[in-house]
Amino acid sequence: MQAIVAKQWCDPRGLVLEEVPVPEPGEGQVRIKVHSAALNFPDILLIAGKYQVKPPLPFSPGLEVAGTIDAVGKGVAGWKQGQRVLALLGMGGFAEFAIAPATEVQPIPDAMSDDEAAAFALVYQTSYFGLVERGQIQKGETVLVHSAAGGVGLSAVQIARALGAGKIIGTVGSNPKAELVRANGADVVVNYQTEDFVEVVKRETNGRGADIIYDPVGGDVGQRSTKCVAFEGRILIVGFTSGAFTNFVSNHILIKNYSVVGVHWGLYRQHGPAKIPRAWQALWDLYRAGRIKPVVGARYPMQQVAEAMEKLNSRSAVGKIVLHW
Repeated sequence: MQAIVAKQWCDPRGLVLEEVPVPEPGEGQVRIKVHSAALNFPDILLIAGKYQVKPPLPFSPGLEVAGTIDAVGKGVAGWKQGQRVLALLGMGGFAEFAIAPATEVQPIPDAMSDDEAAAFALVYQTSYFGLVERGQIQKGETVLVHSAAGGVGLSAVQIARALGAGKIIGTVGSNPKAELVRANGADVVVNYQTEDFVEVVKRETNGRGADIIYDPVGGDVGQRSTKCVAFEGRILIVGFTSGAFTNFVSNHILIKNYSVVGVHWGLYRQHGPAKIPRAWQALWDLYRAGRIKPVVGARYPMQQVAEAMEKLNSRSAVGKIVLHW
């Protein structure tokens, strides 16, 4: 089979397409014929050796896929060959066949395309756990979503709207992105190239600030978010697409009485696995009700993975980028 392989720590142009053996599913695993695979920012960090885990070289990146089950391993029940599924992987999704734990597989609704399915799992699980488990979102609360036109940002906007948020404010880097974010449920969208989101949030909340700030960007964006968080507000740290961490000042957290909350969805696999199926049920209910829907902003052939990664890294992408064979 063909696979995208990182043979050394590299930038996207260092990835190679080569023939590798078709993997066999082990106990508790299924093999999936990959139709679509979603690109995520951690893929770029993984191949560069900059992610929090470093897989042994060589390896194939790719954290989420959609396709059909091709084979099942020993001890697997409830799945059969030919069934349409999506799956979350440790890695290995940028290949013609991928191995997934059966516990990380979900059936794809008939109405959902393979591209949408590949783009669904990681960002919607992250946003659901962020807003519900970590952010304890309440109906009527004001939610500020940074990088709101990206895959994880749009999922947060949609979920916040579906769960009864009051006012949703999104930040974006261009006017076309602003229109997309409004169409997905935001009430107010701030183009940070021309406006100060701190001042907009204060104006829109009569000086109170945002109850929840959803931040996948970090750096200066996270630092400035402390200036517009409400009393008893929660700043959710989802990631650092800016490439910079945010250094929070403890006495400021104390004086303004807000919380800084980490959102690392993957840890729930180890420390709270029983919560994941409940989140899946909630997300599928919202999807079937038409309240949430993945936005696929671009499709690339798998052979153009470098161009796709560069598109994502340029911050010009909207929604999720999907690769296909």
